[in-house]
Parts: sequence; C-alpha cells; structure tokens
Amino acid sequence: MEIDKKMMMAELGGAFTVSWVIGFTGAMATLPGAVALAVVWMAFSGAHVLPMVTWCNMMTGDLSDAEGNWMANGMRLVAQVVGAVLAILLATEFGDIETGWAATDMWIPDIGDHIWASGGPGVLSMMAAGAIWWQIHTRCDSAWASAFGLMVLGGAMVLSGANEMGASITSAGDGMVDTLVNWIVDGAIVGVGALLGTKIDELV
Repeated sequence: MEIDKKMMMAELGGAFTVSWVIGFTGAMATLPGAVALAVVWMAFSGAHVLPMVTWCNMMTGDLSDAEGNWMANGMRLVAQVVGAVLAILLATEFGDIETGWAATDMWIPDIGDHIWASGGPGVLSMMAAGAIWWQIHTRCDSAWASAFGLMVLGGAMVLSGANEMGASITSAGDGMVDTLVNWIVDGAIVGVGALLGTKIDELV
C-alpha cells in the first residue's frame, strides 16, 4: 500500500491544531471549538482531523476494500494520534505541566447501562448523532456547516478520541487498554450511525 504522505501530514497537522484547541477550550462542542474546527478543515483540506470523521468514512466506504478503505483510513487514525501527541507534549512542556488527566474507564463491560446514556453519550444517541451529522457533512459541502453541526450534536458523540489516545501515550501508557477500546468503539458506533443514515437515505 502506498502512503499518501501529503494527506498524512494534513491529518497530523489538523489533529495537532484541534488537540491544542481542546487543551485550551476544554471541548470541541463549543462555539470556539466549532470555529477552530471549520478553519482547520479549510486549512488542511481533505483531512478528516477527528477519528469520528474517519470512522464515518470507513463505515460508509467499501467495507470489502481492505487496502483502499480500512488500511488508508487506519493510517489516518495513526496520523491523528501522532498529531495529538505532539500537541499534548507542546501544551504540557513535555510533561513538566501536570494536567490531572485520567483515562476514562472502558464502558463496554457495562454496555447494558449505556444503551441510552449513563455518565456519557448513550449508544443509541451516538448512532443517531452519527446518522444526522453525516448527512450534514456529506450534503452541505461546507466546513462551516459540518463544524457547527458537530457543535450542536457533539454532546451525543465523543469528539476527543485522538486527544484521549495522545494523553494516554504521553502518560506512559496510563489507561491505554481502556482508552484504546473506547477510542475504537466510540468511533465505530458513530460510523455505524453514519452507515444507517446513508442506507435510510437510499431507501427514501
């Protein structure tokens, strides 16, 4: 598989910028976060920047294409984590500043409690938000519409996946298993929502 180095650098740069913004604003689902994300999407044209966007692309792409879909998007996820790691290292002066970050516990063992919501977005809410947001993202062809759509729906999705992974890596792997599982599952659920939204749209 040939790696698109320019795209990887765009993902890395975009994720770096967004992770740095998260460090200062505290969340993406805010007006400053939405503005920053829209500007980043325009500046790093073609980059997904957020793992959730990459998962939506994966799940609505050719699911049988291991190299063109799964591997290519998997490399984007790696670049996003690297960008987040670099942002966290810069923001914490390579660990000199204590952030108090702690890994979110893996919620899969208690999935029954998370169908609706319990201490975070529920599975059905994440899927619904993924379905709605993906329609906004793919129909509007506007970084502003996509970013403001995320701001409105962000409470129902986990938008800080790369940042969480970066924080775990820079904390010497603290909470790595929980963070890795959450990173994959949260993104995949939103991606499944995007896929369902696409299928519903095709049937209507």
